[in-house]
Amino acid sequence: MSLDLNEEDSAVARVGTTFKEKEKPSKMEELYRARIEMMQKQGMEHLTKVLQANSTRAVETPNVVVEGTEQLRDSFLASHLQPIINARNVTQLLQGIDEVRETLSTSGALANVGISLDAPTFSSNSTTTLQVVPKLKLTPISRFMAKTGTNVGNGEGDGYITLQWRNIRGAGESLILDATTGTRTRSSYLAQYTAPLLESTRWKLDTAAYQTSRRIDWGSHEQVLRGLRSKIVKSENDLSQEFTIQGVFRSVRPYEGASGSVLAHAGDDLKISVGYDVTKDGRDDKVLPTMGSHVSLSNEVTTAYSTTQFLKQAFSGSWATNWRDGRDILNLSVRGGWLYALNGPSHLMDRFYLGGPNDVRGFFYNGLGARDHGDALGGDAFFSGGASLFTKFPGVSKESGLKLHTFLNFGSCVPWDHSDNTATLVKELLQPSVGCGFGIVFKHPVARFELNFVLPVVAHENDALRKGLQYGVGIQFM
Repeated sequence: MSLDLNEEDSAVARVGTTFKEKEKPSKMEELYRARIEMMQKQGMEHLTKVLQANSTRAVETPNVVVEGTEQLRDSFLASHLQPIINARNVTQLLQGIDEVRETLSTSGALANVGISLDAPTFSSNSTTTLQVVPKLKLTPISRFMAKTGTNVGNGEGDGYITLQWRNIRGAGESLILDATTGTRTRSSYLAQYTAPLLESTRWKLDTAAYQTSRRIDWGSHEQVLRGLRSKIVKSENDLSQEFTIQGVFRSVRPYEGASGSVLAHAGDDLKISVGYDVTKDGRDDKVLPTMGSHVSLSNEVTTAYSTTQFLKQAFSGSWATNWRDGRDILNLSVRGGWLYALNGPSHLMDRFYLGGPNDVRGFFYNGLGARDHGDALGGDAFFSGGASLFTKFPGVSKESGLKLHTFLNFGSCVPWDHSDNTATLVKELLQPSVGCGFGIVFKHPVARFELNFVLPVVAHENDALRKGLQYGVGIQFM
């Protein structure tokens, strides 16, 4: 278990929604909208034909007109417009427009980006070169935001308040102050600053200071962390990379009656580590994908100044497909990882934990692997996977988020005795616990809700089994 401050790791994204009943449009309005849609469709078809016929034609942009730049830095805007300015033919121009729209929309400085093409006021007499003037209409984002809400998922719930100052220096910078308290998180405080790196459209610097206190009831202790973390993030299309360095003071505070294995980790600990994560996500949806694949690799190495020194690596992969025009959806996934301690036993907070409604169903939360008097101790290596089949729920359309669900999951989480050879470790990993079952799933735009009847098929001596109904809420599922 390790702290991860990525926004996507909360089971349900923080949202505040106000529902308002819409007025029913009049028949005249419906006819008008239908006419507009038909005209737009015809115009798009005509534009597609024209562009296909002129895809290699030379193009020239005498100037670019931009509206709504009051809150943007000139150097920031100039770097984002380069794909349009450097275009040499129609194809490059269209690709540049798409890239500019995407980078500006995700920069954190703008709420909306509109781009159109126009002819220059004074054009040359050339019949081979097409002269165009791109026009951008930018809507700045509101600079200050405050919100409160709740998170539910991964076996816990909490409430939070967030203050955010956005586009601080005109390049999409943001400062976030966050306070959280909940069922397991006694308190959590975060100050996070994000800014583009050297005016880049793809690279960002993300720095955070945090303090958190969490109840680990399944391990009879409380974890307190106080740390600093800085990372450089690059996002391009469906590929993202993160280079991270962090330093964190960690404390384990055992409950009364905690097992000897937990008491052995009581006290303070310092971890200073560097990491590199890479993810390629080509799925059409993160909550319940119907097509595409996802692969990720995470690496972490501690420095010599750390109390516990280790090498750690984890991977995950998933693949989704559908048939019968989307009525049936198949998701396959696999995950694994290893932790190699360099100067003694691994620390409780660095180990892997497995089991529960979001990964290996049919077992309690973190219910797989070694235990000491009921306390989950985690493992130094794990391997898990699963297959989920989603089918159309009777009486609703195939587009509905309500689905029938049938699944099979497996997983193993074991300690690593360095005196044994690697073959022994692999043999233990290839003897997984297995769970299966069926139920219903509801896909919401921000999360997935599952209610399943689960049955452990294969279990080991220390596993905490869960038979019967099991519910799960979250974004990431096995």
